[in-house]
Amino acid sequence: MKKIFLLAVLCSFTSFAMAQDIDDIRNLVIIGQTVKAKDALDKYMSIEKNTKKPDGWYWKAYITNQLANDTTKTVEEISAMKSEAFDLFKKYRQMDPKALLLEEDKNASIYNLYSAFSSYLAIRAYQEKKPTVSFDNFKKALDVVSYSNANNLVFANGNKFPALDTLNVQYAAISANEAKKPDEAAMYHKMLVDAGLAGDTYSDSYNFLVDYYKTKKDKAAFADILTKARKLYPKNDEYWMALELEDAVDGIEKPAVFAKYDELMGKYPNNYTVAYNYSVELYNYLNGEGAKDANAAALKTKLTEVLKKAIAIQSTFDANFVLTNFLYNSSFDLSEESRKIKGPKPDDLKKKKAMEATAKKLLNDAVAPGEEALKQFATLQKAKTTDKVHRKQVLNMLKNIYEVREDRAKVAEYNKLISGAE
Repeated sequence: MKKIFLLAVLCSFTSFAMAQDIDDIRNLVIIGQTVKAKDALDKYMSIEKNTKKPDGWYWKAYITNQLANDTTKTVEEISAMKSEAFDLFKKYRQMDPKALLLEEDKNASIYNLYSAFSSYLAIRAYQEKKPTVSFDNFKKALDVVSYSNANNLVFANGNKFPALDTLNVQYAAISANEAKKPDEAAMYHKMLVDAGLAGDTYSDSYNFLVDYYKTKKDKAAFADILTKARKLYPKNDEYWMALELEDAVDGIEKPAVFAKYDELMGKYPNNYTVAYNYSVELYNYLNGEGAKDANAAALKTKLTEVLKKAIAIQSTFDANFVLTNFLYNSSFDLSEESRKIKGPKPDDLKKKKAMEATAKKLLNDAVAPGEEALKQFATLQKAKTTDKVHRKQVLNMLKNIYEVREDRAKVAEYNKLISGAE
């Protein structure tokens, strides 16, 4: 009897080895014999007629996916196997639109691929400082989402992927940028922006795209993203305005750029950044290459107007310092010019007297913004080194003005402040 039983078992084993029935392959998977299941499946799929049956492709996908769960393999190796499994599952669904084998476990195999790409492989690659590999796996996770949504796949408890997987889109954008793939990073950041997402979590997407389009010199896209950013992040308006200014005047030489600033002043009449930047451009020009400009006098008048406009919008230490410095230096420049007039002619004397009067007025006009600059300096939370240098310059200018006025008390007051600033 024992010999007969043993013969029956051997015959059964031989039958399995030859027939490679799909149910037997499934049973091997169920009992955890994945490697043997793979060998059996390879033999099964070596028969041409079996390649035309969807079940074989499902189990090939399933087994490949299971064999990929070997943590001793590299991220790249596991990712490649998971990608192969995904392609095989897609092939199975093409051959069997009802995809009954996937439906049996509520498409768990597809969802597990998503989790592997995003929650394990992408994170592991990032920790291993492989940003390109990390990005590749976040992208694969999003491919699973896109495929699932396009095919209306439903998972356990009736769950589906959201139309926009915001977290993984954000991670894809970040990892793409770290992988030095700015175009891909921009694509994913744009998905978040186009969805109208806002708040601190998504501010980096707007910052990235503003800089990206500015670098690309894509003015239409730059203007569009800047408009959205200013609407959703009004607290950062000064920063957005500075970027718009920089872009607007890029490549325009002085003095032609002043016309552009006049245009921007008309567009943003109550914007401090526009007025202040305009004044700095005028100041630097008049104290450099524009000193001998035929329109220098008109530009000096414009500088005073623009600075006063900036201070009216927002009285700051910087704007008051520039105005004080400009008025003070203009006064002494004019006094120096008046001293060059030596002729006794009535017209010369009249001109000299007028220049001296104007110089005196400019000097007196410098007091108010100078004192306001000192008040504003006291409100600075953290004064920069340049701020401290400029404050000392203001103190010296005010002291000199009071010396001209022969106001000894004020001179002593400012000398004491200057000593304290040293």
